[in-house]
Amino acid sequence: MALPQAGASQARLALIEAKRGEYRGHLVQRFWLRFHMSLMLAATVGTGVLANRLLLAIPVHSMTLRWLIALAISYGAFFVFIRVWLAYVGARPLPVDIGNDALSNLDVHVLPRGGGSIFRGGGGTSGGGGASGSWGDAMQAPVKGVFDGVGSVDVGDEGGCLVVVLGVVLLALLAAIGGGVAFLIIAAPHLLADAAFSALLAGGLVTSVRRMDEPDWGGSVLHATWKPLAVVVLLTVIAGVVAQDVAPGARTLGEVLMLLR
Repeated sequence: MALPQAGASQARLALIEAKRGEYRGHLVQRFWLRFHMSLMLAATVGTGVLANRLLLAIPVHSMTLRWLIALAISYGAFFVFIRVWLAYVGARPLPVDIGNDALSNLDVHVLPRGGGSIFRGGGGTSGGGGASGSWGDAMQAPVKGVFDGVGSVDVGDEGGCLVVVLGVVLLALLAAIGGGVAFLIIAAPHLLADAAFSALLAGGLVTSVRRMDEPDWGGSVLHATWKPLAVVVLLTVIAGVVAQDVAPGARTLGEVLMLLR
């Protein structure tokens, strides 16, 4: 009895993958997915920089803690931007009526039983764009008066090693952020299409297949982004700890550089 059930499950999974590929093709034809991802990543980086500055004003002086909180806020904002994008392409309407008609600019007929077109309407061409990001504190100017009564750091042999380690870690952190951004932009057609298709499955809008164990759009995005995020979190912790060891009185990387002069 297990063999017919296994065959039916495999056939259903194959149908889901076929429908996913068909849906991805229509999205790529209809939208500039890499450009959309570039905009969302730029907004994500901007959110992190703004959160970092607000936390510094609270004030949260610990660089490690502040950076981790800002990173968590920016990552959460990325999911919010993806959610808004899903409403824009018509995969998951927003829970409010205001603006849904404007956001859902596609008349969606999603995977009707027995085949058929996913979208009604004209075509277009696919395209892409680029975006890059950097950690906000690296270029932040020192706060006026912060060094009152604080002298420069005496860098000995051990301190010199820490400075070298800090430089290497910061370069690795920037490379990890840049690499993550490039990966997400390159993979945008697959990542965004998979998230949109998962949202359609979860919403019951795909009538020819059932959801089964398919993750929701949030799980799809998390699965595609948790590894780059883990690398960035690890390097952020290391950079914050080393920076505070090099210059205990500093609150930003700009202040660390000033204390080392």
